[in-house]
Amino acid sequence: MCIFRLQQLSLTNLRELDTKELIKRLRLRNVTMSHVESKQFAWQFIDEVFNKGNLQAANRFVTPDFIYHARGEDIEGLEKFKEWVNSDRDVFPDIHYTLIDEIMEDGKVAIFWIVEATHDKEFRGIPATHKKFETVGVNAFHFKDGKIKEAWTIVDGLTPALELGVVKIVSKESK
Repeated sequence: MCIFRLQQLSLTNLRELDTKELIKRLRLRNVTMSHVESKQFAWQFIDEVFNKGNLQAANRFVTPDFIYHARGEDIEGLEKFKEWVNSDRDVFPDIHYTLIDEIMEDGKVAIFWIVEATHDKEFRGIPATHKKFETVGVNAFHFKDGKIKEAWTIVDGLTPALELGVVKIVSKESK
């Protein structure tokens, strides 16, 4: 009989695990997540909720009192977070995050990503440009009881503003 030990899985194999299966195995072990499991859990959260728009999946990943810090806002609570993501997906319907790297330190996971999207509706007073943009960012996740309790997002906002034509670079010669 082969005894399956989750912590022996490589990150590649762990990525192939279904989120429900990962959570089930963690609960069966009744232990906290390993580094690999925590990084995988955080990435699955981004992929399911942000990439796929599966807002109900957020219930599996975050605590009910989840706090999400992004773009100068503090979104408090699971339902408010779902509304926030839904609003972003409405403005940027083809939004897609690509994993660049991931690290873990002191029980916190940082996921570095590239995001691509098309600006299809008005966003913060900026009329739809219908242009694609690409930028980079990072999410830092704090865990509690095997779920994400708090997340911080830092994103390069200047690059998309330039790509969408919202901000223009003024050279010294043009003054």
